[in-house]
Amino acid sequence: MRIKHTTIKLKTQAFCQFVDLTDRVQAFIGKAKIRNGHVVIYSKHTTMAIRINERENGFTQDFRDFMLRLFPKQAYYRHNDLSIRTENLVCDPGATDCLNGHSHCAHLLLSTSETVPVIDGKLMLGRWQRVFAIELDVARSREVFLQAIGQ
Repeated sequence: MRIKHTTIKLKTQAFCQFVDLTDRVQAFIGKAKIRNGHVVIYSKHTTMAIRINERENGFTQDFRDFMLRLFPKQAYYRHNDLSIRTENLVCDPGATDCLNGHSHCAHLLLSTSETVPVIDGKLMLGRWQRVFAIELDVARSREVFLQAIGQ
């Protein structure tokens, strides 16, 4: 059994940006020489989700609108109330001063990772399926960890 890993570094541009990782994950599988097994695609961030879905502009715009209705940025979030919040107050430069309660709530309904089977060296994705990193906050530098296990 072989276990290989790598990290994809990326810079997002905006809230609800879908970054298609599919080709990079497939290239990693080839380089790792995994013929049969699986690959885990894992976000190292609590405001970035990893999901499999269709790449289609109408859908991504619908999803953004849905997220804004479900988790409006202007709603009250205790996470954003710096008069009561006392934990995890180190923020990224250029970020929204940690005022991203909507992003954390959205992440809990999505997921930190996806696991995809690998058969004959190929990701077993359906015809329209793609692997996405979805930015749930503002533009940021991000890391996505990949781990392939197999033969």
